[in-house]
Amino acid sequence: MSVGRGRDADIVELFKPVASITGLVIVWYALVEAGMVGGLPGPVPVATAAVGLIPNPEVHASLVASLRHIYVPYVLAVVIGVPLGIAIGWNQNCNDLVFPSLEILRPVPPIAWLPIVILVFPTTIQGIMFITFLGAFFPVILNTVAGVRSIDEDYVRAVRCLGGSRWQVIREVVVPAALPSIHTGLIVGMGLAWINLVAAEMIASEGLGRFVWVSYTSGTFPNILFSVLIIGALGYASSEVVRWLGNRKLQWTNQTE
Repeated sequence: MSVGRGRDADIVELFKPVASITGLVIVWYALVEAGMVGGLPGPVPVATAAVGLIPNPEVHASLVASLRHIYVPYVLAVVIGVPLGIAIGWNQNCNDLVFPSLEILRPVPPIAWLPIVILVFPTTIQGIMFITFLGAFFPVILNTVAGVRSIDEDYVRAVRCLGGSRWQVIREVVVPAALPSIHTGLIVGMGLAWINLVAAEMIASEGLGRFVWVSYTSGTFPNILFSVLIIGALGYASSEVVRWLGNRKLQWTNQTE
């Protein structure tokens, strides 16, 4: 009996995302039919455009380019952001020297970086990856800092009283305790990396952001909506992969992210 209930629960959980997406399409269709969104194409014209765009080699090349522009900077942001966040959260001198500069740079929107990357970086691709890197870097490092600072000092004292070295405290207490917060930063960072990517790729010669801009200038608005939906789906899927991997490693925290 419990097995059957468990299976029913799994089916319900799988149905929820489908119901959510279906509801979004229905609302979209209703708004277009009611004339409340101007000239925005409805689901039917976008679906018709998708039939022609899905096998299009240009779309495939744009997709591959965007994935490269996302995942390489994202991995770099994690590799740099997590250790630096631990250092800032754990060491007051490091916090005083580094954190104020980061807080000055953090509010700068991606569009403001475009003229700078054009001047500084030798290639457009490097500039795109830099802007994407920033989108992931700040959520990762800030959540890491928050996770380290939230650690109960009693745990640290306990390890030190047992003769643990500074490195052992960091390895056995600081990093495990900060992992849930780091995981949250990884999820948020992936989403913001996609946001920054679309803005950055509008100055590039490849990528989904560029495809959106070309579709806009040519007046093919169903192509714009199709590209937006693809970007949204890829961003959602990327965040879900990060969430799933983190939850597998953090089962002991009983997280429900």
